[in-house]
Amino acid sequence: MKPNRYEDKYFYYFRKPCGIPSTYGKEKCFLDYLIESDDKDIQAIVESQKEYFWEQDEYGLINRLDNDTTWLLYLAKTPLFKDIFKQAQKDWKIEKYYIADVYWKFSGNEKTISYPITHHKFSPDRMVVILDTKQTGALDNKIDTKRIQDATTHIQVLYYDEVLNQTTLLVTISKWIRHQIRAHLSSIWFPIVWEKIYIKTPSKEDLHLYSIWMKINW
Repeated sequence: MKPNRYEDKYFYYFRKPCGIPSTYGKEKCFLDYLIESDDKDIQAIVESQKEYFWEQDEYGLINRLDNDTTWLLYLAKTPLFKDIFKQAQKDWKIEKYYIADVYWKFSGNEKTISYPITHHKFSPDRMVVILDTKQTGALDNKIDTKRIQDATTHIQVLYYDEVLNQTTLLVTISKWIRHQIRAHLSSIWFPIVWEKIYIKTPSKEDLHLYSIWMKINW
């Protein structure tokens, strides 16, 4: 794998393929591929990051993508930029943008989904959307009630493909909860194309969810 990248004053931007973890764990991750790259430009970036960050700092990585999500990962060029980013995140000054293809024709031009999300007690690969307060009690034996988090996902319709019967959405989030976009879209019955967790799609095709940009409201 040869990582595609570009940069600005603050960050390096890399394209992560689908099916690869962002950072260290049980499987080989994107950071491993960066470190092992024989591309001279990538090697120079890795050496530069090692001057400022340890492995446990994930070499300046400031965001993680779900394994099945594709495209932009960001590495801060210095610890100062990483600290600025973390503070902006705490102050709700960061917006992340995604493109998602969903099944079926989406009604209306935009929508905001504001259902809380939590972890499933017995399915570690799955999150649960709380559609109403009554549902919380009914799901007590299946969800982690101590880890319920508020979450807001804003979506805008970009294009509808009549042949495929699929809608392309621009998705914006400010709070990064695991599987937030996947879980929210499935909860309103517009799952992402080739979704494999929240609907069981019998296919090995890549999930149609792409991280495209990040905006910091300084």
